[in-house]
Amino acid sequence: MMSIPRVAHSILVISLLGAADALAQGVIVQNPSPTTPQAASGLPDACKLLRQSDLEALFPGRPVTSKGPTLSPIYKGPQYAEGCQYGVQLPSPTSKLELTKFATFSIIKWGTQAKAQSEAAEAFASMREAREKLAANPSFHIRIEPLAGVGDEAFQETSDSDVIIRARKEDLLFYLSLGMYSPQTQPNAVALAAQVAKRWHAGAMIEAATPIASNTGVDIPADTRVSDTAPGDQWPDACALLTPDDVRAVFGDMKIDPPRKTMGQIKHYSRIDRVEDIPKPIRCSYEARESNLVDGRPQTIANSIDMIVSNVAATVESSKVRYVSAQKVGNADTPVVGLGDEASLSIMNQIYIRKGVLNVSLRVGGGERDQALHADARRRALELAKLVAAKLP
Repeated sequence: MMSIPRVAHSILVISLLGAADALAQGVIVQNPSPTTPQAASGLPDACKLLRQSDLEALFPGRPVTSKGPTLSPIYKGPQYAEGCQYGVQLPSPTSKLELTKFATFSIIKWGTQAKAQSEAAEAFASMREAREKLAANPSFHIRIEPLAGVGDEAFQETSDSDVIIRARKEDLLFYLSLGMYSPQTQPNAVALAAQVAKRWHAGAMIEAATPIASNTGVDIPADTRVSDTAPGDQWPDACALLTPDDVRAVFGDMKIDPPRKTMGQIKHYSRIDRVEDIPKPIRCSYEARESNLVDGRPQTIANSIDMIVSNVAATVESSKVRYVSAQKVGNADTPVVGLGDEASLSIMNQIYIRKGVLNVSLRVGGGERDQALHADARRRALELAKLVAAKLP
């Protein structure tokens, strides 16, 4: 009997081990990492049909990031880059931050067989019918419109968040969505979809005859938020609400200093912050003093009087919210009747008043360590508040 030489036997063992190692590697290759997918050659590639350079042309000067391709499911056969997504950094219209808007492209169906185009046309018609039924439900807030100039047939869906183009070019069915940002969103989405269609012919990818047309700039939408604060020219004069005559009527037994006026501003926070000067004083402060001899020693009683226009809201509902907030902050838990629409008093003798869209406060300070003086300051504060309430618009 002929025996296998020892050297040949060793080669056989090594070959068997190599085959096993190759089998293990084959398993790994069939399940590539999602971060580095490998599309089969000769098959469609979503990231070559929709390119990063297309987004950079439409959003000049803005950072564009590729999220990478998505491989088709294994059951479809040889895997290819079925989807591709890009993120575009855009200025926020309402803050100094930036927004990320996504451009997403996906191949729905393709094929090179003889009936591929007719099957794609049937699938497109079925898809359009299904989307139209969905759009007929008003709760989805989707608007569907026919679209010319993209492939052989196309339609667009518009919602509050996206513009989606669904199209067919010969045997290729695809959809492209672009996050809603400004009036540029719809024409940009159409331009991207049209460029994709130009890169497909006769069941294969081709180079487009011309590059996508570039935009000269990015249209930043305006901040359309409505302020809950009234314009500065609608704010009343704090020193007209509480005049020196009003103070003398209540503090006639004391010396009263001239009023000190404090001006204010309204700050509007947006992509570009804006400051609006309020033309009339929002605070009017008085000082009242009385000096006497007590047990042969001079004693001075002083009261500070502050009239503040806290806020003029754009709506009554907003004004009510501001009033409740001021109440809580000031611990004003004692209701006061007969002053505006609602009023309350704090333990610190500060009275909060709301009338319509206007919120004001009046405080008489002094006597915080003397019960009798503190009670007298409260009495005077309530008398002043009545004079103020009578002038509120």
